Amino acid sequence: MVATKETVPPTSRNAGVVRQVVSSGIVSISALSAGMMQGWASPMTPHLRGEESPVGPMTTQEVANLISFPTYFGLVLGFSIIYVVNHWGRKPGLIAISIPTFIGYVVLAFGTSIPMLYFGKVLARFGGIAVTLSQMYVSETTHESIRGIMMATCTMQINIGILAGYILGKYLSFQWFNAVYAVVPLVFAALMLLLPETPYFLMAKSREDDAKKSLLWLRGGDVGLADDELTSIKNKESDNTEEKLTFSQEMKSRATKIALIVGVLGYAFQTLSGIHAVINYAGLIFQEAGSPLDPNDSAIITAVLNLVASFLNLFLIDRFGRKPLLYISFIGGGISLTILTVFLYILQHSGASESFGWIPIGSLGTFIFCYGIGLASVPGVLMNEMSPTNIKAVMGTLIGIVALCMLVGIVQMFPFLDEHIGLWFCFAIPAVCNTLGIFFTMFIVRETKGKTLTQIANELNNKYD
Repeated sequence: MVATKETVPPTSRNAGVVRQVVSSGIVSISALSAGMMQGWASPMTPHLRGEESPVGPMTTQEVANLISFPTYFGLVLGFSIIYVVNHWGRKPGLIAISIPTFIGYVVLAFGTSIPMLYFGKVLARFGGIAVTLSQMYVSETTHESIRGIMMATCTMQINIGILAGYILGKYLSFQWFNAVYAVVPLVFAALMLLLPETPYFLMAKSREDDAKKSLLWLRGGDVGLADDELTSIKNKESDNTEEKLTFSQEMKSRATKIALIVGVLGYAFQTLSGIHAVINYAGLIFQEAGSPLDPNDSAIITAVLNLVASFLNLFLIDRFGRKPLLYISFIGGGISLTILTVFLYILQHSGASESFGWIPIGSLGTFIFCYGIGLASVPGVLMNEMSPTNIKAVMGTLIGIVALCMLVGIVQMFPFLDEHIGLWFCFAIPAVCNTLGIFFTMFIVRETKGKTLTQIANELNNKYD
């Protein structure tokens, strides 16, 4: 970390914004890697089912098992990362997950047997944890005036990763595809060595001097701003309790309960929205739905729309707030998936003219765009803004485990439901979930736009100074 001299007089509240943007950009590379992991399945499924598969042709269900099986290990990996993040810091945690991710993709690139593919996918699954940790780091290092947009950058990087996976998968062999994937976590780990630990974590460990150095670096040497924020962090710590609270004690507070409810339901609705079915089986969906375009091209188009939406989200999340963007996602998702469900039902039972082949692209394109506008990033932003610092890693992991359990069910059940009931039913369920999400936003979600983490905690605890 670059040494900082306390010679810069107090300036604006946006002092050090360049460093905050750069550090957030570096941290978001881990989210890019996680997005590439999410975008692995759709382009690699044809490779694994074809003659060029390194282990021989696999069935759709075998590929589904390969995709979902490592997720079970993600449930265990999350708890191991909790220890690192809570005891050593957010920075070591992010670096730690990049190493097995790199090794995992190397194993996949050179794997010649199904057990090797499973082993590689298990190691690469470490990269999925980066989504929560990257937003955690950004939420604790950026000023509230840009915190929303910087956290949304992590989501945009996920979408860039998904798009990159689709494009690379169209042109590269299975081996070269995974070799390129291996480079990203390696570069990320090297760049993370240049960044400081978060001041919130350092203060939680009673390392006040280190916390001030971190703030001075992140705020461009603005001593006044660094001192003000350090005081705010101190007050938050002292308001919690004069002694360190255990997880069970912290869970009794009103703010923590609300944060947990919003976090669990937010990620549940995000997972059940239909996005994972689209990401993992995009090519298969467009093929069965009768898209006039090549399945890979259709998948790339939807990924581009998702990326455009997440880019717009960067400018909207701090301007209009979190709740309005969720409304757009849930209303748009509910309508578009309902239309797609009706179309697929008619297609299955009575057939449909080829002239209606634009409906799958239009419906899924609308759904993806609306999802990217809000639902892609807002649950993670809310969870990190509302969760107490000292148990944020634990809460993030618990919420992530709930989402992972749902994700496993979706990935494994999609081929089964598609074969035994029909593709229409696979989208009828998320259409209902998106509709329910409207009421979740209306009655449960709290607006956090433009508020410091201390202000958010005080409001959730009904403390108004």
